[in-house]
Amino acid sequence: MSRELVDVAINVLGKPAQTTLALVSLLRHSGHRIDKVFFIEENNPINDNYAHSALLDLLGDRALRFRPRLCNWRYPMNAARMGDASYRHALRYQYAFERTDKRLLLLIHNDCEFVGDAVGLLQAAMEGQAGAGEIGQCHLCPAMHLGRCGPGRYREYRPDFKELCGLYAALDPAIYRRRYLDEPREDLRKRPWPLPECRLNEFCCLIDVAETLPLTMPRGPAVPFGAYLDLGNPETGNGVLDIGVAWFRDMVHLGMSFRHVPLAKVVRHDVGWTSLFDEDLYTRREQRALDILAAKYS
Repeated sequence: MSRELVDVAINVLGKPAQTTLALVSLLRHSGHRIDKVFFIEENNPINDNYAHSALLDLLGDRALRFRPRLCNWRYPMNAARMGDASYRHALRYQYAFERTDKRLLLLIHNDCEFVGDAVGLLQAAMEGQAGAGEIGQCHLCPAMHLGRCGPGRYREYRPDFKELCGLYAALDPAIYRRRYLDEPREDLRKRPWPLPECRLNEFCCLIDVAETLPLTMPRGPAVPFGAYLDLGNPETGNGVLDIGVAWFRDMVHLGMSFRHVPLAKVVRHDVGWTSLFDEDLYTRREQRALDILAAKYS
């Protein structure tokens, strides 16, 4: 098993208790495999209401704290600004990508609970791969609902644009899917594969920075991992690809390979950013994190 140390990148937007649980539980199970933690605080008023000093004191010398000058929120990337570090570092995880001195970088959400050695599991899957983790937002993809594809099978099913349109048209209207094809741009017409929901899921994944950073803007042609990219009409939101999707598409077309690793046995993550818009859910999740911290880590 690899003894190579990794760095961690975590973007923080509120959720102080959940952030603490994510990092404390990660270090409990995988701390012997981790060197630095890039603690990236979004430049957003939500973060002005919280003090992370106690958590940062707990992390000690492991913590590398950074707050970008800008907040990109969920806006599509402006490729013309990729030469501007202050803009580029506002894209999620990008500061850590550029500043880590490790070959491997672990990305995590700040609302996970680690219940096993996720780093060890992912390291064991990395040989010959640009990244490892759960691949595909398959619950949002017509190809899975129609039985054509599924988690980690992104190389097996490669429809052309006409077939992709047929998938979206054939899906039962009662099943939610994002409306990428309402006003598709040329890039989606020319490159329908990987499918618009294919990505290395960012809630917990390991990436070979040594292999992928030279291929990523501003050094290479691929968009940054943390960039949203518009493949339709950004005014309607019908064409904006989620975090990691555009980067994954570019990397696959540049010859990089990724390994699907189911993570349910080592990490729990089931709500995501949507809790920021539901006060009751947010409060319950924060209290649950406090309860787990008191029960397991006090």
